[in-house]
Amino acid sequence: MAVAENVDTTRSPMNARLQLGISSLVGGALVLIALWFVFAGLPLLWEEITGVINEFLSGALLLVLSLAVIVALSYFAYHLERSHSIPGLRAGTFVAVLALYVVAWLSISVIGNFLATRELDVLGPAFTIAIGGGLLFLLFLLFKSEGFQDWLHRIEDQGWFHAIPYKPTQGVRVRRGTVLAIIVLGFCGIYTMAHRGIVTDRYGVSEYGVANTWFWNVPFMSPEHAYLPVMFKVNILLPIVLGVLLLWFAWRIVNWPAFSDFLIATEAEMNKVSWTSRKRLVQDTVVVLTTVFLMTVFLFLVDIVWIKVLSWRPIGVLQVDVRTEALKQQEKTQW
Repeated sequence: MAVAENVDTTRSPMNARLQLGISSLVGGALVLIALWFVFAGLPLLWEEITGVINEFLSGALLLVLSLAVIVALSYFAYHLERSHSIPGLRAGTFVAVLALYVVAWLSISVIGNFLATRELDVLGPAFTIAIGGGLLFLLFLLFKSEGFQDWLHRIEDQGWFHAIPYKPTQGVRVRRGTVLAIIVLGFCGIYTMAHRGIVTDRYGVSEYGVANTWFWNVPFMSPEHAYLPVMFKVNILLPIVLGVLLLWFAWRIVNWPAFSDFLIATEAEMNKVSWTSRKRLVQDTVVVLTTVFLMTVFLFLVDIVWIKVLSWRPIGVLQVDVRTEALKQQEKTQW
């Protein structure tokens, strides 16, 4: 009697390393598309829809719309990550964003524009696409390699991509001071950058865009479509983006386990210090300043006395006119 064999039609689970690599690259691509839409696509679409209206009103409405879009995209990304949670996915997505951006920049803005100047006709776009595809394939091989994924797991385990504080009740004062110092230094750097060249005007082609637009030249296209906007109003948006990243970094660095343990140990040692009283501090300060003043006067008088003694003609050890040499040195300094 023949017995029908049951065939298992259920799909076997995808290899874990392959799944992490593909998910990281797809997540990085989605994040890049979302960032481009917020910083370039939405302003470009808004400008096409609204046309010429009040600039202040248009900017205010665009800001409100951008904030709503950012909140909606963040909510969608959060739930998408929770439903496809894989160890190392957050770190992989972050690295994928940077890597895909570099690949796109090299393919379009560097290699493509270089080949466009060589007048290769059809071979130029073909070579550009082939090089870009090769870079993407190498990136895929990197992301599915075991060593690279182990590194992603270590980075994520350190908490860089999670909003979970590390030992939040310990070393509070030193942590706050560290965060404040990082924020002050960072904002000073951002302020300097904002007033020293974060303006990329598109000279001569203002009919294709607005001022202060960060764009890529796209090769092998007609002149009226030969650019890809990356960020509108760089002089405004880029400092804001850098400020948000600075705040996250300042908070996250003091919750990095290795650095956080160092700050906690530092505060523990500081608590062991026996601080002097205010009255004793004032007395010691007066003693130090008085001693320094008296030593300065003593050395000054001794210097003058020895100059006079050694310059005395019967001794004749110091034959240099001090005033003349001082005048010569002053002339050299002025020159």
